[in-house]
Amino acid sequence: MDTTQEQFDQAYWASQPPEVQALPGIAEDQRTARAADLATKGFTIDVPVMVWGWDPYLVMKLRSSFGYTWVPSALQPPIAMAPGVSGMLLPNYDPLHPPPGSIHVSTNVQDYPPFNPPPQPTRPTSAGDDPVGLQSLGTIYLSVPGESYQDGAKFTDTRGTFLKHMVVTPFGRNAYWEKIA
Repeated sequence: MDTTQEQFDQAYWASQPPEVQALPGIAEDQRTARAADLATKGFTIDVPVMVWGWDPYLVMKLRSSFGYTWVPSALQPPIAMAPGVSGMLLPNYDPLHPPPGSIHVSTNVQDYPPFNPPPQPTRPTSAGDDPVGLQSLGTIYLSVPGESYQDGAKFTDTRGTFLKHMVVTPFGRNAYWEKIA
């Protein structure tokens, strides 16, 4: 089945962290500053799409038609030589070795899995299967290593009801539980 432009655009934006998904809703005069702030915090920012507001599908189709398999994200140096061009004492474009943090060029929706998968139902637990660890600070509790509850999941035990939170930092995803009742 061929992917439509609308299907691709939805998958593209759904694959982004919530902070990046919010960019199109920010006034244009503030979007550049917010995108720059996110980039300095380690988020991958695709400037034409996320800052300038260009259509993700059309941008990817254009990049692909010129032979790009990756392009630099914000804060990365520009490509010195276009794909297939060589000489002139500049580094050649290497389609097989993108730098870390660069943007993968593709119109395949499978390359854009949702950043936040749909919440899964809270599963019943047995003794010893408690995903909520020790109290950390106030109403915040540690997550037990290896637990796989989704962001927004609720869990109730003898201590009360807890809400799971996933946060994204430049160092990866971190999970914790908040006691809500």
